Amino acid sequence: MDKALLHEMITELQQRTKAGELDRIERIEEITALADAYYDSVGEHPDSTALERMANLVIYEELSDSHPDKMTREEYPIMSETQLSRRKEGKHRKKEANNRIEVPFKLAVNVGVDGRNYALPVRRERSLRENMAVDEQAKSRNKELRKRYNDFINGRTPGQFTVNIATGEKIIH
Repeated sequence: MDKALLHEMITELQQRTKAGELDRIERIEEITALADAYYDSVGEHPDSTALERMANLVIYEELSDSHPDKMTREEYPIMSETQLSRRKEGKHRKKEANNRIEVPFKLAVNVGVDGRNYALPVRRERSLRENMAVDEQAKSRNKELRKRYNDFINGRTPGQFTVNIATGEKIIH
C-alpha cells in the first residue's frame, strides 16, 4: 500500500460517511484497520495529512453540524475551519444565553481544572501615591517607637525598677 492508495481509501471512507452508511464506531474500526494495514505494508505511520483526514472522519458529526447556536447547545463544541473563520470575522455573532465569554486558549494555559491560576506570581510596582502613604505610616510608627524607647532608656516608663544585687534592695523609678 502506498500513499496514493491510502488517500483513495480515505476518500472512499469519506463518501460512505457522508452517505450515512457508517456510524462512528464502524468508522473508527475501519480507520484503525486502515492505519494498521498501512503501517504493516510500509513500516511507518501515515503522514500528517492522512492522519488529519482520518481524525476529521472520526469527529465528522461535530464538524458537519452547521447549526448557528452550536456553541451554546453543546458542552464542548468543535468548530470546523469555516465556522471558526466566520466566528472570528464577527458574522452571526449572538449574545450567548449564559453569558459565556470566548477567550484565547493562551490565557487559560496556567489555569487548573479547579479554576485556580497556577502561574508564577508577579509583583506589581506600587504607585507614587502608595509609596508616599507607606512612607508616612513608617515615619509615624518610627516616631512613636523612638519616643517609647527613649522613655524606657531614661527610666520614665511605669513599672520600671532596679534591684541592687548585693543588698536585694528594689528601687522603683
